[in-house]
Amino acid sequence: MPLIKKLVLRADSVKKYIINLIGPKEDFPLEARIFHTICLISSIILITSLPINIFYGFYELAILMGIVQLTGLLLYFLSRVYNKLKLSIILFGLLANALFVTNFYFNSGINGPGLMLFLLCIFLITVVVPKNQYPFWLALNILEVMVLLYSSYHNPTLIEHRYPNLFLQYADIASTYILTALLIFIATTYIRKSYHQEKIVAEEKAEELKISNETKNKLLSILAHDLRSPLGSIQNYLEILSELNSDEIDRKSIEASLLNETKNTQQMLSNLLLWSKTQMEGVSVNLLPVNLKESILPAIRAQQSIAIEKNIKIEENINKSIMVLADRDMLQLVIRNLVNNAVKFTEAGGQIGIEAKIEGNICLITISDTGRGIPYEMQKDLFSLGVKSTFGTQNEKGVGLGLSLCKEFTELQNGNIRFESEPGKGTRFFISFNLASALA
Repeated sequence: MPLIKKLVLRADSVKKYIINLIGPKEDFPLEARIFHTICLISSIILITSLPINIFYGFYELAILMGIVQLTGLLLYFLSRVYNKLKLSIILFGLLANALFVTNFYFNSGINGPGLMLFLLCIFLITVVVPKNQYPFWLALNILEVMVLLYSSYHNPTLIEHRYPNLFLQYADIASTYILTALLIFIATTYIRKSYHQEKIVAEEKAEELKISNETKNKLLSILAHDLRSPLGSIQNYLEILSELNSDEIDRKSIEASLLNETKNTQQMLSNLLLWSKTQMEGVSVNLLPVNLKESILPAIRAQQSIAIEKNIKIEENINKSIMVLADRDMLQLVIRNLVNNAVKFTEAGGQIGIEAKIEGNICLITISDTGRGIPYEMQKDLFSLGVKSTFGTQNEKGVGLGLSLCKEFTELQNGNIRFESEPGKGTRFFISFNLASALA
């Protein structure tokens, strides 16, 4: 095991070193990393070819390869350290073409591996240069080959046949082919791997963007859903105040109610906007021990004026000592939506009850009403986003989103939500949360 661990650590160190040589993907684009890889691999191959050329007696070519290898390392240094990728690529393309023209001349022309290297040249250049430069480099490559072939054909003595025997000629062609194949294979493998990694990153970013957009849409829907009722109440108060026949006592009562409703709405809007700001990068949950009664009373009060207008009595029976593990803002949103729905679907003179009891390590909250109930055909899809919004007892219009959010946000807090309903007799929603004391 210690030996395996050492090997793994050493492999990780080598991998980190190679990544640092090529350039971290956070700092360099894919084109730069490919260029650095090609420069390093080309330098390795050129170093390998030096003893081969010396063995074949191609001393001029060996010196030229050494110069080119040093130049390639300088181009790598120019791009990797000074971030001059475009300049490095242009110099690389010119250097590669000059190298393979010279190699064709010193390495027996058509009788050597020169044409094979021209194919390698256009492959490497195509990999690293921008797309708009393709026509230029392709035309240059083809023109060079055609000129060299034309010159060799019309002047056979222009290029000296340097191989002392047939074996060395075939050996040179074979070794060049192997090195060319290896370089193409390594470059292509690296490109495919990098493309796959970039694709995964792009898909992850697309998924994050999708989630972000969904979160934004949910937040906007929450704002619209939760502000609809209190703003409607404020509008009703203002319409009553605009009537000229209101006596002074009624006016003061309405103004007091309007002020109270405005304060509640302002507080709710402030909380929603503050919470929305924290959620824009994705829905996050901040689970903390919270006092249940203190947390949900503002949500109940926000619906109180609407209930009074409909002559609906809201009774709350929650022990002040109950502490639950929840996200305060999410908890308020859930209660606010459920109470709002109860008010909306309860006839005038009806009742809404909100109570909580402890069952083991769970706090079970029940919100019941004496309303019209939920039709059986709607019950199975009640928490779905696709459920059709219905009108309340006084034609109050919802957005068809509240219950879906209640379910999602309850479950995000490690809670559960369910309901019982009988058409014409009312509905009861049950929400359960972990007690804060369960953590002790």
